[in-house]
Amino acid sequence: MGKMVIRYKIFPTDIDIDLKTIYDEIKQKLENKAEVGQFRAEPIAFGLSALILDIRVSDNVNIDEIESIFKESKNVSEFEVIASTKV
Repeated sequence: MGKMVIRYKIFPTDIDIDLKTIYDEIKQKLENKAEVGQFRAEPIAFGLSALILDIRVSDNVNIDEIESIFKESKNVSEFEVIASTKV
């Protein structure tokens, strides 16, 4: 069984949302499903920044289950996969 790392760009619902809050929420909800790496902020425009987040998962995990956690967050407006690789 292998592992893969998926890099997500996660957009907050508002410019006033602290990205650390989103990170902490995702990390807590994924605690037994995936390893959540460090995050960084990427400026987008007009004060809005996106959360860039690496998640390490087993290559047989259901990615839809992971992404549903993002969708359930009230502070996340949208997200996209920007890279994935096997490790």
